[in-house]
Order: sequence, then C-alpha cells, then structure tokens
Amino acid sequence: MQYFWTIKQEVMLKGSRLYSIFKRKCPRCHEGEFFEGSYFKGVPKKECDKCHLKYEKEPGFFQGSYYVVYALGVASMVTFWVASLVLYPSGGFDEYMWITLGGMVLAFPFTYPLSKIIWANFFYHYDKDALSKKDNK
Repeated sequence: MQYFWTIKQEVMLKGSRLYSIFKRKCPRCHEGEFFEGSYFKGVPKKECDKCHLKYEKEPGFFQGSYYVVYALGVASMVTFWVASLVLYPSGGFDEYMWITLGGMVLAFPFTYPLSKIIWANFFYHYDKDALSKKDNK
C-alpha cells in the first residue's frame, strides 16, 4: 500500500501534466487557474493570471479538443458498458444501453472541460521559472 501512495504522490506533484489537468491549473506555471467561472462551463481564460501565458495560440485553437472529448467519450462508453455487463450480468441489451447512456450523460459535464485542459497540455509544458521571467508572452 505504501508503494501505491508513493506513486500517487509522484504523479500528482507540481510539474507533472496530471497536476495541471486535475487541479485545473495553467499548463506552464501550475499556479494560475485555467478556467474562468464554473469548471462545468468549460470556458478557458484568455491568459494565465500569474505567468500571462495566452492559452489560445491561434483562433479556433480549442476546436482540436473535440478529438480529446471524442476519445474520452469512447473510453467512458466502453467503461460503462463493461461495468454494466460485470455488475448486472442478468440484464438485457436494452438495460445495458440505458445504463451506458445514463453514465455518459452524467460524465459529459466532466469530460468537456477536461478535454480542453488536456488539449492545452499537449502544446504547453511546465516551466518552473515561468513566474520569474520578464517577458512571458
């Protein structure tokens, strides 16, 4: 159990992509908030409050996150389908479809904003000196 806890701590340390994704922080400095307002709206800020990184590299930058939300949707669909097969083996095809559809509807408010911050983390990398640099744009 101690080994698992050590791995979990190392993966979620500041400087890892998972830290930025799950804490919803700036991909470069890991200090500023990535989303404005509610997390479930999925609206990224224009730039980081701390290091002034512009999140949108070009117009329509976050349209690429649709590929990520598609992959997350497929992964959640397969997960809910397999879970319904394992946990409810006596069910029929219709029940499995409704369980899967219901699970995907419940997961969508999480996957849509998650896809945007994952997409940003593909293009921006952690820089421990980002806050001390003079010109961050």
